[in-house]
Amino acid sequence: MSANEICHVEMTSFHNELGSEDYPFEKDRYWLFTSKVCPFAHRTEIMRALTGLTDHIGLTIAGAIQTEQGWDLGGRYESADSAASPIADIYRLPGIYKLASPDYLGRASVPVLFDTKTNTIVNNESSEIIRQFDQVATQHFEHSTLYPTDKQMLIGELINELADELITPIYQTGFAKDQATYQLHFEMVFTYLTKLDKRLGETGAYIAGDQLTLADVHAYPHLARFDAAYHSLYRLNKNFIRAYPNITDYMGRLGEISAFGDTLDVQAFKEGYFLAWNQPTEGYFTPAGPEVNPRSGVAIAQAT
Repeated sequence: MSANEICHVEMTSFHNELGSEDYPFEKDRYWLFTSKVCPFAHRTEIMRALTGLTDHIGLTIAGAIQTEQGWDLGGRYESADSAASPIADIYRLPGIYKLASPDYLGRASVPVLFDTKTNTIVNNESSEIIRQFDQVATQHFEHSTLYPTDKQMLIGELINELADELITPIYQTGFAKDQATYQLHFEMVFTYLTKLDKRLGETGAYIAGDQLTLADVHAYPHLARFDAAYHSLYRLNKNFIRAYPNITDYMGRLGEISAFGDTLDVQAFKEGYFLAWNQPTEGYFTPAGPEVNPRSGVAIAQAT
């Protein structure tokens, strides 16, 4: 099972453009459906906050524990930022997909950017949604782009690297069915963490240099879930993130930015991972440890 099968459609089906002629940016027209569990959905929550779109695009955060009936919108995650869905009488995310496309047979994944004016899904691909949020906010508000023209090639390369060498191997390790597959992807993950730690020691504050970019929005959600979930659930137990000092410092810096740290809920994503029906666990309980920093997700070393 791949990363896409956990909380993201393998081949996402809706790729429309927010801010286009068909979907012009209008206050209160669009709605975002996410989950505290899914790192792909977490990207969009981060960008909604970073770009100042919280007063313009609504948000419903589904209940943390996914069942075979899909993400729970009726029993949504309780927070000041998570409002009731604007779609009456639809309490599970698959219903939103059916409303948008009655013949839809794919997975009902988060995130979903929904158009309440036409009752359709604009986009369900996280990487496209965050780029569109950045673009719309740059055009309409005093937002400094996280995708500057002179760094777009580098940012794209870094995002692809993260996907190919860290994110996909994390899930390929977790859902491996034999020792060889597990070992191959296990080594890929820790090789990349070493590579990223070295890079951060050379580049400055962020992955692409001294400026926060979309690459950091891609990196943070998975790195923040590593120690509390992937380390044990996916048997990625060679090291905690704290073994990589530059990554640890980096995650601390990001965690102090409210759009990152305030949108991370370690207990919620642990419950979502360990109690969900589609994870490699019996789903009976959530582990008590390890103790992690609640804003960065990095395990805290215990005093001896």
